[in-house]
Amino acid sequence: MNCRHVLRRFNFPLRSLPRRGISVLRPEISNEDTAKTFVDGLSRCERKHLLTALQNDHENGGEVGLMTRRLLALEATYAGIPFIGFGFLDNTIMLCAGEYIDLKLGATLGLSTLAAAAMGNLISDVAGIGTAGTVENSVKRFLGRSSVLTPVQRESSTAHRWGFLGRCIGICIGCILGMWPLFLLKDDPTEDEGEKTS
Repeated sequence: MNCRHVLRRFNFPLRSLPRRGISVLRPEISNEDTAKTFVDGLSRCERKHLLTALQNDHENGGEVGLMTRRLLALEATYAGIPFIGFGFLDNTIMLCAGEYIDLKLGATLGLSTLAAAAMGNLISDVAGIGTAGTVENSVKRFLGRSSVLTPVQRESSTAHRWGFLGRCIGICIGCILGMWPLFLLKDDPTEDEGEKTS
C-alpha cells in the first residue's frame, strides 16, 4: 500500500510539494476538523511517531506558537515568585546585619551609619549567592514547574519582556516584605538625648 493510497482512504485532497528536489506528497489539513479526521485514521504507533515529530520540530526551531496574554501573565508570575524570596532575604539580612554592625562595631571601629549599612549589604549579597539556588529549587518543587512556555517560546522577545516584568515586580514585593525588621529595631537612645538637648 503506497502513500497515496493511505491518504486517499481519509478522503483528503493531496498536494505535491517539492522538498530537496523530491516531490513530497502530503494531505491538505486546513482546519481542526480535518486534522482530527486525519489523526483518527492513524494507528497508535503512527500517532506516537507523529506526536514525537511534532514535539521535536516545535522544540528545535519550529514556530513559536500562540502566546496569549493569560499565558504570558502566568510566565511572568512563575518568573517573579522566586524573586520575592530573593528580595525578602536580601532586605532582611541587610537590615539585621547593618543594625548589629552599627550598634556593636560602629563605635569600636569608628564606622558611620552608612558604612555599617554598606557592610550589612555586603553580608546580604554574599548570603544571597548561597541561598539563590535553594530558593529557586524550593519554588520549583512547590509549583511543580518553573515555566509555562516551551523552550522556543521562552526565547522570544515578548516572553523576555514579560519575564523581566515579573522579576521586577517580584523583587519589589520581596524587598518591601523584607523591611519587617524596621518594626522591631529600636531607635538609638543617644540620638533622642541629642535631639532633646538641642
